Amino acid sequence: MSKLLLTYDPLYTRIGLAALAILLVAGYLVLYVHRARKARLQSASGNVARGAADAHLFEHSVLPGASVLADLMRGILILLAFCVAAGLFLIVLPNGTFDRMAQSLRLRNAPQPAQERISLLFLGDETTGKEFHIRGVIRNISTQPIENLDAMIRLYASDGTLLETAVVRMNTESIAPDATSTFHLAYPEFNGQFSRYSVDFKLRQGEAVLYKDLRGTPGRS
Repeated sequence: MSKLLLTYDPLYTRIGLAALAILLVAGYLVLYVHRARKARLQSASGNVARGAADAHLFEHSVLPGASVLADLMRGILILLAFCVAAGLFLIVLPNGTFDRMAQSLRLRNAPQPAQERISLLFLGDETTGKEFHIRGVIRNISTQPIENLDAMIRLYASDGTLLETAVVRMNTESIAPDATSTFHLAYPEFNGQFSRYSVDFKLRQGEAVLYKDLRGTPGRS
């Protein structure tokens, strides 16, 4: 319970724990008063033997003792008492300690980050006549084949404005583990429309594929 509560906002958690403690104490007092009143009524009615037995039980517990329901209620009350004790412990913790515990649990329960499935080995460009060529080489560093991988090449103006995004297919549709694949973009009638570019990768169904940049000599991107 404490682990679950810590993953939420610390202020609201403490307010909730304080409210729970108040409700449980109020419920305990209601049972206590009800049992005391019942014992007094039994004593006043002249049932001395039963009143004496109830008085003896009342001294040890606010609940009747010789029934399955009473045992169940007593167990629930003990469990709630432990919950309240844990809650009160969290309430009195210094703010710094409480926040560190909450942050640690959030990080522990956070989903694992996605792993890189490919590595970028080369990315370069050249101009041939009026055409601008961008070429790249990737390697499958996962343990499973990668199907239908595309390169998304974004072309930017000198002021950083995105001018165009070109989707380029690999030279192979299926890339086996540890195998390499290449991609090539030929931009016709190039006269300086863009000054830089970047590349990302995705599956043809639309899922992005993370990559590890292992280029020895970076290209213009």
